[in-house]
Amino acid sequence: MTHARIPDFSVPLVPTTVVERVPFHADPVLAAIDAHDEAWSVWQAAPEARMAAAQAEMSAALDRLLVTPCATRFGSLTLLRHLRWHIQHDGITDAAVLARAGDLARSLHLDFLPVTPPREPVAPILRALMSGVEVAAALVIVFGGVALVGLATLA
Repeated sequence: MTHARIPDFSVPLVPTTVVERVPFHADPVLAAIDAHDEAWSVWQAAPEARMAAAQAEMSAALDRLLVTPCATRFGSLTLLRHLRWHIQHDGITDAAVLARAGDLARSLHLDFLPVTPPREPVAPILRALMSGVEVAAALVIVFGGVALVGLATLA
């Protein structure tokens, strides 16, 4: 008779995945994201007299952000989320920003676009189409059942 073997949990298990050597909070891209957020906030609240200087500071912070490497997957995801928000909110069409967002999405093996496509014009059409499909399915079930009952009573 064989007995169940209980594993020895006092021995550490060998890791089967690669462990990142940089803690997520030490990723340099997080500091660059914070600096860009701060420069963007200053630019948003800047008075007319200081607008040009704030724009230059924000542009420099964005340039530093785009060249800062991501040391962890968390940093890459955070940077992609940050860039996507600014692309959508500010209407950024800069090729460098779009290319960096696309590269991040590809390196993270994500299959969504760097920019979320607008869904408002398509949503009512899809809802009407789905309602029509549901009505058609209900009619097929009802009339199909009537036809089957009619055939069963003939025999």
